Amino acid sequence: MDTRVVADRLRALAEKNAVPGAQLVVHTGTETVSVATGVTHAGRPEPVDTSTAFALGSVTKAFTATLLVQLASDGDVDLDEPVAELLPELRRAADASLAEVTARHLLTHTGGLIADHELDDPAERSLLRYTTSVAALPLLDRPGRGFSYANTGYNVLGRVVEEVTGLKWHEALRDFLLRPLGLDPVLPHTTATEPSGRVLAHGHAVRPGTPGAHPVDQLLPATWAPASGLSASAEDLLVFARLHTGRHPEADTLLDDEHRALMHTPDPAADSFGMADGWAPGLGCYGGPDNRWLGHDGTVDGGTCNLRFHPGTGAAVALTTNATTGSSLWLDVVEELRSLGLDVADHDPGLPPGPATGATAPDPAPVLGDYANGDTVFSVRRHEGGVRLSDRTGLVADVTLHDGLYFTARRVDAGQAPYAGRFLPDGDTGEVTLLRLAGRSARRLPPAA
Repeated sequence: MDTRVVADRLRALAEKNAVPGAQLVVHTGTETVSVATGVTHAGRPEPVDTSTAFALGSVTKAFTATLLVQLASDGDVDLDEPVAELLPELRRAADASLAEVTARHLLTHTGGLIADHELDDPAERSLLRYTTSVAALPLLDRPGRGFSYANTGYNVLGRVVEEVTGLKWHEALRDFLLRPLGLDPVLPHTTATEPSGRVLAHGHAVRPGTPGAHPVDQLLPATWAPASGLSASAEDLLVFARLHTGRHPEADTLLDDEHRALMHTPDPAADSFGMADGWAPGLGCYGGPDNRWLGHDGTVDGGTCNLRFHPGTGAAVALTTNATTGSSLWLDVVEELRSLGLDVADHDPGLPPGPATGATAPDPAPVLGDYANGDTVFSVRRHEGGVRLSDRTGLVADVTLHDGLYFTARRVDAGQAPYAGRFLPDGDTGEVTLLRLAGRSARRLPPAA
C-alpha cells in the first residue's frame, strides 16, 4: 500500500468533510502505513503529526475491558459474579436487580444500567462516590435481557479495578497494560506530578449551513475516565490492536489466547443493531463470519476515533479526528481502503437510503411519544410532514421511518453520519415500548395526563 496515495486520499477526504486534522494508520498484516494531515486547532499553524494525541472517547472502553479481563485471567475477578460482591456500596441498591449485574453484563452492555449517569460536580474524581450514586438509580431493564450501551457500566468497572487492585483506575491501566505495551497515552485527571508532554488535538464542531470547523471544548466528567477518558494517537491504537491479534511481543504475557478469544466472542444477548453486528466483552464485532473484524468507535465533543482489527490476518486500521464530521470521514476512509484492496468490515444496518413513500410509507402514529433513559428523554413528534426526534441536550434529528419499525435519524444541528435505530414492541401487546438509538435503549413514558 503506497504511503503517498494514502496520505493524499486522507488529506482530500478530510477537506471534503471539513475535518481540521486527522491521523490514519493502516496495517495490512504485512506492512504498515501511518499518515497525518491538517492542524491541531483550526486557525492555528501547529500541524498534526503521527504522535499527536487525540481524544479516544469510547475507544477507552476497549482498554478498560482489556484491563478487567487481565484481572480475570489472574483470578482476581470472576466475570460472572455480581459486582456487588466486590463493591459494598452496591449491596443496598434501590433496585434489587442491581445485585444480579455481573462484570460480563457491564462489559457487553447487557446490565440494564442507564447510559449516561453523571454526578452533580463534573470535577468530582471519586469512583466510590460515583458507584454509590449509581446504587440509588433504577435500572432500565433486568440484567441480561438485552443490549443498551452504557457509559455508566464502564465507570462502575473502573471502580471494580480500583477495589481489586488497590490502585486508581488510571494507575492500574498504566502499570498493568499501557507501560508493558510501551504506550504513553494522555491519562485524564492525573496529578500535577504526571504531566504529559504530548501535543493534544483540539475538538471542532461542523454545523450544517455554517462553513468551516469551529473549536469546541472537549468536556468530560472526571468520573467518566474509565469509559471515555484516554487520548492517544492512531499509532498507539495499532500497538493496542497488535495485543489483540497476538502480534505484540508481550501479547501472550499480557493476555493469553483463552482470554483474547473471550474478548473476541460475541454475546448472544448483545443485539447491538445501529452500532455493530455483535458485541463481545469490551469490543464491537463487525462483518460476517467470513470477514469478522473487531474494534470500537468513539465520539467526544468535537472529535471521533475508530479502531478495527482482524484477529486472523493481523490487519488493523485506526483513524483519529478532531471534528464531529469525523464519523463521515470514517465511512469514506473505509470505502477508500476497500478500493485499495483491504476489506475493512464496518456495521451496515442494511436500511435503504431514503424513506418508504406513498401507500407503503410507515404510519408514524404508533411510535410518537417520549422515551426515557435515566435523565435523558427523547421526544418523537410529527414535524412539517415528517418526524423529528429531539432531547433536552440540544439533539435535533430528522427521522426517516422504514419497514419493521426501523429508522434512520440525521442530526440537523451537526454534520455527521446518520444514526440507525429501531422501535421495539412489547412481546405480548405489540405496542412500541422501547426506542433504540445509537445502541442506547429508552423506555416509552406514559402519555402526559
